[in-house]
Parts: sequence; structure tokens; C-alpha cells
Amino acid sequence: MPTIENFATVRYTSGGVAASTVSNIAQIDLVSSVTFNKRTVGSTYSEGDTVTYIMTVSNTSSTPLNTVSITDNLGTFTSQMGELTPLTFVGPAILLVDGQDASANLTTDSTDPSQVVFTIPALAAGATANIIYTARVNEFAPLELDSAIVNEATLTSDSDCADGSASATVTVAPAADVSIFKQMSPNPVVCGDTVTYTIRLYNYGNIDAENVQLIDVFDPIPTNITVSRNGVLLEGTAYLYENGTLTVPATATDTIPAATFTRDATTGEVVVTPGTVEYVITGVI
Repeated sequence: MPTIENFATVRYTSGGVAASTVSNIAQIDLVSSVTFNKRTVGSTYSEGDTVTYIMTVSNTSSTPLNTVSITDNLGTFTSQMGELTPLTFVGPAILLVDGQDASANLTTDSTDPSQVVFTIPALAAGATANIIYTARVNEFAPLELDSAIVNEATLTSDSDCADGSASATVTVAPAADVSIFKQMSPNPVVCGDTVTYTIRLYNYGNIDAENVQLIDVFDPIPTNITVSRNGVLLEGTAYLYENGTLTVPATATDTIPAATFTRDATTGEVVVTPGTVEYVITGVI
């Protein structure tokens, strides 16, 4: 809030001569008549998650506040591609005033995808309002390790003594996100032929997947198998093969590397390139 400065001037005559004197500058700090804060339910996010935000406004003055407006920037930030907004508002929002549902009195304007504006028509003296809403983590949200979304909100009202700002930060969750894809060739196959099984492991997360163990159960059971990992043939001691079940046990070096994250130069959307590991198994059917 601003500082109020004031000084006074006295004019007088002395022996018929006009004179004046200026006082010192007096200062006081103008304190807001509202308290305003913002928080989240949970502290981390992942791709596609929804984040719940709670904004709290308390009228600490002795008079009602009218037209309380809160503009939330949905985490909008500036990048080389211009302004990007990593959150998408998910309605409807909920308004609680002193613990009672007053959502019917809340106006929500989300026509601009880079912000959402909430308006409370009136807030009584001493009353506390909570606005609760959710936002979806969208395709512009940063996903690389140690990234964060900083969501800022600004409050205004019809009173010069009632405004403020607040922010809440969520950080990206450090996690591996593994999927598996398998294919066989040739197709069709004749008994006595060699079949090739290709297994690809993809990590779409921002940290390595560790202690990776591969288990594959074959039916019918191939014989004379070979196993390779990323083009390197594994020694027979590096895996177990019993009764048609292949187990490649985890070792310290068996990881699926984290994905890499870039932004599309045109749209600004995050592009995820997964880390990959490929196993190729051959055997005679």
C-alpha cells in the first residue's frame, strides 16, 4: 500500500512584508483494509493434472467492501514464443463466505484464456471469503525437472484502501513415466522358423527409471533364444530363462533415461521426446 505524505503552508506578514513558511513533510503508511492470500491443495503437478487453488479475502475494515475483483493470471509467463499460459481454468468456482456457500453471488469471467476474473459484489465488514477453483495443467506447462508454475492474483475493489496481490507456486513432480510396446516378426510364422520379439520401453518422465526388470512369458516357448539390449548382445548369465519365462534382472546400469523436453517454435507447446530402451529377443518356434 502507498505512503501518504502531507505538508502545510502558513502565510503571514511581517512588518508589512508578506512571508510564508512550509512545514515538514508528515508521512503515514496506508494499510490495506483487506488481507489476501492464495494457496494450493498439494505442492506438485504432473502433465494433465488438475491443481486446486484457494484464495482467501478478509475484510478487516468496519465498512462493507463493494465490487471485490480478483484477476488470476493462471501462471502466464513470457517465453521466446511470447506469453504462454500453463493452466486452463476448470469451472465452476466455489465461493464460501464465513463458511457458507455463496457461489450464486460469484461472477466468473474466463473468456480470456490467459486469465480468469472473479467478482464478489459485496463483502461485509469483518467477513472472510474463500474462492476455490481448479485449473488443468495444459500443454504449455513446463515439465523438465525443477520447473514450477507461479500463479499470481491481483485484488481490487471500490475502495482505495482495499487492494492487494498474492501468489502460489507448484513445482513439477519428479517422476518416471514408463510405457512398454511389443511386436513380433515375421508374420505369419511357420513352425521351426526364428521369431524376433522387439520390446521397447519408453520413459516420458523427467527422471530416469531405475532398477528396471524385464519379465516376458512366452507361449509357445521359443528355444535357442538370444537377448540384446540396445543392440548389445547379453551374455547368458545376464538373464534367466526357465520354462518359457524370460527375466532380465535389474542392475545398477539398467535404467530408462529421462525424457527430453523442448518447445514447439511456433505454438510454444511442450514437446516430449521419451527416453528409450530396446530389447530384442530371438528364438525358434
